Amino acid sequence: MVLDQFTPLGLVELAVTAVTSLVGLYIGYQAYRGLRRNDSPPMRYLSVGLILLFGVTYVAAFTGNALFRTGTVPLWYQGYFRIAVRLIQLAGVGCIAYSLYLTRSAEPIGT
Repeated sequence: MVLDQFTPLGLVELAVTAVTSLVGLYIGYQAYRGLRRNDSPPMRYLSVGLILLFGVTYVAAFTGNALFRTGTVPLWYQGYFRIAVRLIQLAGVGCIAYSLYLTRSAEPIGT
């Protein structure tokens, strides 16, 4: 069985990662709902950033962790995988920062 390859601590880590992934997807879903309700450029970038940062990266980390631990994917891919996840995080943070820039630049002068 696949779970036999995990230590008790590894199973706890797997469970925490799975719950974090689900919460990340929930945050991404709420951001998408906000985008549909308030279709504005800052909200669009904020939504995409939150989905990338909390949804995609956590699901990718969970999936990668499971694939590496079970030996489905060789460990020498781990560095490439880590860089890919970090680039997704950078894109998410960049989108959030850009949404804040758009919000700030849309404010009237003197506020």
